[in-house]
Amino acid sequence: MPSSTTTTTPPADTGFDPLVFWFHHQQKILIFLGIVVVALAAYGISEYVGMRRNDAAQVQLSTAHTVDEYRKVIAEYGGTPAAGDAYLLLAAKLRGEGKFDESNTALHTFIDKYPENQMISGAWTSLAANLEAQKKVDEALAMYQKVSTSFANSFSAPIALLAQARILAEKGRTEDARKIYEQVMAQYPENLASREANQEVRKLKK
Repeated sequence: MPSSTTTTTPPADTGFDPLVFWFHHQQKILIFLGIVVVALAAYGISEYVGMRRNDAAQVQLSTAHTVDEYRKVIAEYGGTPAAGDAYLLLAAKLRGEGKFDESNTALHTFIDKYPENQMISGAWTSLAANLEAQKKVDEALAMYQKVSTSFANSFSAPIALLAQARILAEKGRTEDARKIYEQVMAQYPENLASREANQEVRKLKK
C-alpha cells in the first residue's frame, strides 16, 4: 500500500516582525518617544503659563480706569484677550477726552492686531462714532454703512443702522431714515434696537 505524505504549507511571510523591528530600531524609537514626551511637556507648560498670564491680564484690566492704566495692560500683556479689550476701552476713554486722533490710532491698532476678535465690528463702529463727534458726518455715515453691511450678523449692525437713520433724519432725508428704521424692525425684531427704531418711526410720522 503506497504511503501517503502530507505536505505542510509554511505560513506566508508577512515581511514584518515586530520583535526584529524593535531590536533593529529600539534606539531610534526611544529617541523619538523622548522627543514626543518633551514636546508634550513643553506644550503643557506653555499652556499653563499662557493661562496664568491671561488671568493676570484680566485682573489688571478689571482695575484699570485711566488712559495710563489701559496702556499699561497693553504694554505688559500684549496679545492677550485683555489687551484687546484694553485697546477698545482706551479708545473710548480718549474719545471722551476729545483726543480723537489718539482714539482712532488705538482702534486701528486693535483692528490690525485682533482681526478675528468678536469685537472687531465694535471697533469699526467706534471709528464711525469718532467721525460723527468730529462733525465729519458724511464720512461717519459711510463708516456706519460699512459696519451694517460687512458685519450684518454682529451686535453692531443694528446700532450702525440706527446711527445711519439718525444722520439721515438730521439731513432732512426722513423717508430714507424711515426705511432704515423699518429695516431694523424687520431684521432684528428681538433686539432692543427694534424698539428704539419703532419709537423713531412714530416721531417721524408726527
